[in-house]
Amino acid sequence: MALNRPAIARFIAHFESQSTDIEAVESLMLRKLLYATALDPLARAAFGNTGHRKRITRLLDELTNWNGKSLISLPQLSLNLLAAKKGRSRLAREVRKRLDQWPSGHVLPITASPEQSELLPFTAPSEVKLLDECRYSNLFYTYRNNLVHEFREPGYGMELSTDDEQVYYTSTITGPWELVFPAAFFSSIFKDTLAGLDSYLVQHRIDPYKQFEFGSLWRAK
Repeated sequence: MALNRPAIARFIAHFESQSTDIEAVESLMLRKLLYATALDPLARAAFGNTGHRKRITRLLDELTNWNGKSLISLPQLSLNLLAAKKGRSRLAREVRKRLDQWPSGHVLPITASPEQSELLPFTAPSEVKLLDECRYSNLFYTYRNNLVHEFREPGYGMELSTDDEQVYYTSTITGPWELVFPAAFFSSIFKDTLAGLDSYLVQHRIDPYKQFEFGSLWRAK
């Protein structure tokens, strides 16, 4: 038997059972909040105390099969550049050019978004961080923080279906594009993460319980 396999199996089974309870929650926002909170111990089990943002994004980037994680959000990048007073840069012009091709008033999946590598030739050194902040795995982390720390969802996107696992945009004819991470996506990414985490822990012979402190003594983190 592989080293730490019983501990790994017990750890994964615990979170699988929690997923069943989370799915029974009627409120979509509360369901997202519970999944967002549950992702943190999974990231900690794999990567330890490596910094909160880093371990959550690593969880998505390295342990899931989500094909949107490396794509760039054009609407968020446009807003990011404007906030940084770079609205006239070469990258900003390229982003606007691409956004002009999006059909307003529609629901658009994030598969319409470019890969980060497509925009790098237009990106100045001072804009690289702004570009990376708009990868969907980083935006998911921002979304997660809004849920956990502010008890709200960022932006003004409308969740149109209770069983759609795809991340998408909504817009009105004259309004901005609003990014939506639906509740079904949270469920899907959580299950995908558990599968990836199981393989990662076995491969690296990690006992997930060693990343946590147990006992009657409460310790500040």
